[in-house]
Amino acid sequence: MRVRVVGCGNPLAGDDSVGLEIVRRLRAKGETECDLVVLPQPGVELLDALQGAEVVLFIDAVLSGAPPGTLHLTPLPSPALQPRTLGALSGHAWGLPEMLGLTAALGRRAPRLVLLGIELATVEPGTPRSEAVEGAVQTVVEKFSQLRAMLTEVNAGRWPSGRLFLPGDASFPGGQ
Repeated sequence: MRVRVVGCGNPLAGDDSVGLEIVRRLRAKGETECDLVVLPQPGVELLDALQGAEVVLFIDAVLSGAPPGTLHLTPLPSPALQPRTLGALSGHAWGLPEMLGLTAALGRRAPRLVLLGIELATVEPGTPRSEAVEGAVQTVVEKFSQLRAMLTEVNAGRWPSGRLFLPGDASFPGGQ
């Protein structure tokens, strides 16, 4: 199964850099058996991120009101949760829904899409990641092989709803 991991975010805005940082650490670690891509400010290039993959895992900061560092693992599109940088990104309103619409209009098959959202605490320019979000980054990198295995379930259509993992929840990434 071909999995593409797309890290999104703003490298200069505290916790919003989380997707980029996780992909950076996975690259440094090696042996992920995934295509690793960074999209600091995704737009139309989201369409390219879908090509040739069976599952695309977007990693991005989210803001839902959960405690900072909470991990949200959910199929996309999700009416309950949107990644910060995959919503409407500009005055042209280009985001995940528009990208999926364009994929369909072009007659292309969209892969299964999953969001690993990390609840943020701060997006102040120039600030470091918060302690809670840094802990979530470490958890994701340490348990990435289990997360990769779980994506096989997503590809088989056996994982229909999202999961939420509070900071310190050792069950991440969970299972059936």
